[in-house]
Amino acid sequence: MSNVEKSCALYSLLVALILCASAATGASTSAGPEEAHLGERSAFEYPTVPRHHRHMRRLLNNAFSYVDPVHRIIDPVSGYPAEGWNQEPANGLFLRSFTQLTAIGAWIELLANIAAGQSDNPYLSRGAALDGLALAVATLGADQRDPNLAAKGLLSNFIGFDGGERCGPLLESIERSRFIETFGEPDGQAIWRALLDKGWLQEEDNGRKGRILRREGYGALHFDGALAPYADPSRQAAIMGLLDQRVVTIIFGDNANLTAALARAIGALLQPEIRDAPQAVALRDAMERFIEAQKEGYAHLFDPKTGTFVFGWDATADRFVGWSDDRGNWVTGQMNYFINEFRGPLIFTVLRYGLPVAAIRNAGFKIKPYRQADGSDTYALAAWDGSAFQLLGLSLFMQESRNPAWRRALKTLVDIELDFSTRHKLPGLLSEAYSGKGTEYTGLIGIGDIAVTDYPLDTQAPSLYSLGVAYGIAPEQVDEFLRAAWARVSSLFTEHGPWEGWNMATDKVIPYQTTVHTLSLILGGINTAHDNMRRYLDAMNLTGQLEALYAPGQRIDLLAAENRVIPWTAHEDPIAFSRDEVASRFASNISGSGGLAFVLPEGHAKSLSNGKLSIRFRSETAIEDAVVAFKRAQGDPLPPPAIPIEIFARFPKTEDGRIEVVLPATPALHGISEVSLTFRSDGEPAAVDLAIRAFEFVPFEAALEP
Repeated sequence: MSNVEKSCALYSLLVALILCASAATGASTSAGPEEAHLGERSAFEYPTVPRHHRHMRRLLNNAFSYVDPVHRIIDPVSGYPAEGWNQEPANGLFLRSFTQLTAIGAWIELLANIAAGQSDNPYLSRGAALDGLALAVATLGADQRDPNLAAKGLLSNFIGFDGGERCGPLLESIERSRFIETFGEPDGQAIWRALLDKGWLQEEDNGRKGRILRREGYGALHFDGALAPYADPSRQAAIMGLLDQRVVTIIFGDNANLTAALARAIGALLQPEIRDAPQAVALRDAMERFIEAQKEGYAHLFDPKTGTFVFGWDATADRFVGWSDDRGNWVTGQMNYFINEFRGPLIFTVLRYGLPVAAIRNAGFKIKPYRQADGSDTYALAAWDGSAFQLLGLSLFMQESRNPAWRRALKTLVDIELDFSTRHKLPGLLSEAYSGKGTEYTGLIGIGDIAVTDYPLDTQAPSLYSLGVAYGIAPEQVDEFLRAAWARVSSLFTEHGPWEGWNMATDKVIPYQTTVHTLSLILGGINTAHDNMRRYLDAMNLTGQLEALYAPGQRIDLLAAENRVIPWTAHEDPIAFSRDEVASRFASNISGSGGLAFVLPEGHAKSLSNGKLSIRFRSETAIEDAVVAFKRAQGDPLPPPAIPIEIFARFPKTEDGRIEVVLPATPALHGISEVSLTFRSDGEPAAVDLAIRAFEFVPFEAALEP
């Protein structure tokens, strides 16, 4: 997902925070000593968390207090969880006035795990969890049939609570033509200009649309200034009726989060201990009917021209979600970056509905070097904002732990996250969250080395929730990290679970909680998602298809005699090039760019999925800006991906160096006919003298291990 798409999603969140109808209830926010909110230790039982992991168990115990019914975080009418909780009296109720699909899915998954005996706690019994599950699932079914909340089986992402009813979010932008249709040509244009002058609209899409800015001074009580001529009751009501329309906005990623969570909940209820219970059977059937009814919606969101899913769909206006580019032209958002929080749900959606694998093949990604304390580089998958949330997801469930490439790649990411936090004394991981700067919620909290964006990143706002997913990858390391940081971690504890994190710049707690984050921490900590999803995949006969998606590629020696090695420079700089049985040498003073292309014979395209790419070299110069890229064969049925797969590399000056990069299991690496190595110079010509002694891809042996 691109940074612009990410901004679009975050904007939607902020709009919902401010604008969804509010009908919230109060709750106690007092905090006491740790013992007061750990509860009786015998009341907590996590079969998947070893007892010697004391710190993770204590963190889970406190996180579970978030769902204590006394705190009323669950809407009693719908059974849905509220968005969250914060400590500011002026704004605290807003987070209880609405919910979102990812939070609903996480809540349903947690209830299913409790009902199945995977997370006993003193707040919700197994029977109460089944009852809560029945209410939430019944509400989902009703909302899926409500045209004010859903379209083509998919739900509007944000759902407000309004006096026991549920409502969709307010319109975010509006067509200029709507005013002309309502008021006629001259008056409609004049009202449009008045709204711009008043600051209620910001033009986009070359003036065809306006983004609605609901800030202080917005609303029916403020028809003054440029809007004074339209303050009569009739036109005022008509204008506000256009601006404050409720809409159905479908976001692919959050619907996919919900779908995958329901599948994992079904998997939890397939455990032998509960599988044959009548209520469990009925709940599985109801959730499966909901999932099946989403098929039409997901098919609608797939764009065959680009081979990707669109980011979202405004069902009310029947227009795909997007943004205006620098020239004011409308650009439809695409789900075209693979390493983000929606990676697992994307793969699951393609499998479950038999949708084109192109949606995964056309999701590009980057790999970047992380500079370790000793000065060496570790190569890792990069997220757009370098956020642990984007790198690891809210949950890991597509059998990554059984896949050798994904297991190694994710372990590397956790190693990096823990290394960075330990070196900088952060009591958590850098991840999208509330930042501690007023009410700011931002995705720009991350590690720069493994970020794609050039935007400055906040490295002073660590949070706890991504430690849950990290625990499932490296349990011993995460428990040890918690032990070392326990004084500060435990100081985040309250009677309603841990606060978001710390603002290290001010050395203050960030007094927010979001349901998605808190439940992700719990679900990651109890670490049942892989097993639950495996049961679902097996029941739906999808395991074999996942094996095929993860299939290892073929061993490739890019220096083999049958492959061409082509030197080049963009500005025809002189090149010293040689190739023999020992190495391929490239030397030049690069002005702009240049490098080597390793081309396989025509008709011999290969897969580089699920394996390791290794480069052995000698370099007479230090090369700081090199890129390894992959090109599909001519005649591939798919268009080139909008975001290419690239490895950003550094070659130190050395007589015998080696770069090893794990390539993940993904069909995006199928059908590769050319691998290029490009050196770049942005300023003065850069001297390059590099001999490649070995350049090969070695696949791992299995797609999925037992």
